[in-house]
Amino acid sequence: MEKTNINLSIEKMTENQTVQVFEIERELLGTSNIDVIKQTLNSETLTYYVLKKDDEIIGFLEISIISPECELYDIAIKKEFQGNHYSDVLMNFLIEKSKAEKVETIFLEVNSINNKAISLYKKFGFYAYTIRKNYYGKNDAILMKKDLWFWVFVFYEIFEIWKFK
Repeated sequence: MEKTNINLSIEKMTENQTVQVFEIERELLGTSNIDVIKQTLNSETLTYYVLKKDDEIIGFLEISIISPECELYDIAIKKEFQGNHYSDVLMNFLIEKSKAEKVETIFLEVNSINNKAISLYKKFGFYAYTIRKNYYGKNDAILMKKDLWFWVFVFYEIFEIWKFK
């Protein structure tokens, strides 16, 4: 187990959890592929993390970390658990995991009509940097990012310049 908070825990998805993740993904997104989910078990970069309340999987996070970048592909909370800030738990985990992996920037893409997700991402410091017009049929895709180490690089550059004066 990677992180625990009262009766919540986040752990890397195991093979016997793939069906539950598949069911959540299918319920919320309307589509899913269990074989693709299972393939991530052997991936060096693409990983699912499950959020458990007691012993029940109530959500998941799908990310790819290829340092210095991380991409958030999916974040999902079962419908009956939505509205209880469980997505905040996953977002905090994403940011802390990324920092531990020396990630500089986290990227994501979101449907422009998904106001709930956009609000969540903004709450955690993500900002839009470009738009893909009509990516989702009539809807645009908003590409967002969060810079984790910006100020470290700024101070490093200032120090390097000052050091040689």
